[in-house]
Amino acid sequence: MTSGKGHATEQLIKEKAKSLFFQKGFLDATTQEIADEAKVNRALIHYYFRSKEQLMDEILQEVVTRKRARVLSIFTSPLAFREKIAVYIDTIVDQGLLFPYLENFIISETARDPGRADLLCSPNKNKSADLIREDHAVEVKKGKLGAMSAEHFMVNLSAMCNYPLLAKSILKSVHGMTDQTYRKFLQDRKKIIYQAIFNEEMPVVQLTPELKSILS
Repeated sequence: MTSGKGHATEQLIKEKAKSLFFQKGFLDATTQEIADEAKVNRALIHYYFRSKEQLMDEILQEVVTRKRARVLSIFTSPLAFREKIAVYIDTIVDQGLLFPYLENFIISETARDPGRADLLCSPNKNKSADLIREDHAVEVKKGKLGAMSAEHFMVNLSAMCNYPLLAKSILKSVHGMTDQTYRKFLQDRKKIIYQAIFNEEMPVVQLTPELKSILS
């Protein structure tokens, strides 16, 4: 059983590794670099996680699981369909700003090892397309959205949110953006994405305290 101090050390190592991998983009960081960041002996990483790969798997699973839980909470909330989409856009872009290298890592890892796709994108989990299917069908039937499946809608929405995150370096180089102007670009893009989908301004959504807590 891990003591309180041991648990704190374990969590510190995970948080510092998460920062190196997904915030700073040091995806090839060594166990020594992680130990230096956490200000612990490198042997402790092997003690708690056995290997860098196991540490990576654990923190990646935690981040993906939390993201999945947020999306589930949004799409199963009592919000109106368009409000759900607005909150989804806001949440995905904000997570991308917090962990700018996460999606790149997931894509590169699943390309390197296709078996990891089942671990990170389990087909047995709630699918976003299924969660919005009924509300989406109503919008299509009313002629307020183009005729497409819920799957196509979610792929389009996800692509619009995630591409500027995946192409961060390219966008900054092509458009001469600083880190500050890039962050502003992403914040402005939230409204652009919503307008592109619904041809109206993005609403300011009043979240319930429970949903706000889950998304924070």
